[in-house]
Amino acid sequence: MIYLLYIAIGLVLIFSFTNGMKDGCNVMATAIASQSISRKHSLIIVTISEFIGPFIFGIPVAMTVAKGIINIDILPRNMDSILLVLSGVAGAIIWNFLTWLFSLPTSSSFALVGGMIGPVLFKYGKDAVPWAVFLVKVIGAMFLSPVLGILFGYLIFKFFTYLLRNSTPKANIYLEKFQVATLIALGLSHGTNDSQKAMGIIALLLMLAGILPSISIPLWVMTVSALVLATGITMGGTKIIKTVGYNIFKIRPIHSFTSQISAFSILLACNLLGAPVSTTQIISSSVIGVGSAYRPKSVKWKIIYNIVLSWLLTIPLAGAVAAIVYIILREIIFGGLS
Repeated sequence: MIYLLYIAIGLVLIFSFTNGMKDGCNVMATAIASQSISRKHSLIIVTISEFIGPFIFGIPVAMTVAKGIINIDILPRNMDSILLVLSGVAGAIIWNFLTWLFSLPTSSSFALVGGMIGPVLFKYGKDAVPWAVFLVKVIGAMFLSPVLGILFGYLIFKFFTYLLRNSTPKANIYLEKFQVATLIALGLSHGTNDSQKAMGIIALLLMLAGILPSISIPLWVMTVSALVLATGITMGGTKIIKTVGYNIFKIRPIHSFTSQISAFSILLACNLLGAPVSTTQIISSSVIGVGSAYRPKSVKWKIIYNIVLSWLLTIPLAGAVAAIVYIILREIIFGGLS
């Protein structure tokens, strides 16, 4: 069992690392695109902020991930339950790779949720998911947060443009400086939410292996999860920065500043409520909201189509992939599904 546990934890950390590569770049994309902060300084600010975020804001999201996605009361503390969780994470990683390969819109958070519930639904049926918590804290928050991103981005931009209506172009200098603070805040919030997804799953695995008597987050789990996510951010690519920072509309300091406030506000609320969300969608939708307030025709609205398509496809298909992974691994390890 112990080797399977090590493999499962390793896969969780790989997922967190790739999540940092993908989503971490979104955090600094607008600051770089608006030329408010250099790429080098943005990377330093975001990496440090992402690492220390969960130590400041706590771990309510991790507890939701550990207890609110699958019904842990029906899972026996044995090797098969560890295999179920392992298959879920592996399915999410495979789904992310397939969507990257075929250039399909996706969300790592949606893929993880789908991957987690797919194998347990296959094995235990509808009782495998705590639906009351799952539909509100997980699905509800994931679907509502991009909508709020657009709304908040729109309103916050309108507020600041009214506030600065009589200002001179020198105001851009202050907006650029203020973005150090907003970038730190956004990095703290993003790191808090995303690293806790790994923490919650590792805590669940440790409990299923009998190492923890109940769900709790040891300090080493917090540290490793935050460190892996932050390390992934340092490896992020230019392509992702270009998508959010340049491909939605031409971003200026005022756009970057207000979109960061919008995304930070929503992420902070989700962290305090213990809701795991898609940070990529929150940041992208905040930029869209700002762009729609600034000049609607300048926004490339295809990103909305991608978000909706991600809603419809990712959870069921990632779940199906994870269930197939479970069937294959169960056959290899135990010689059947009995």
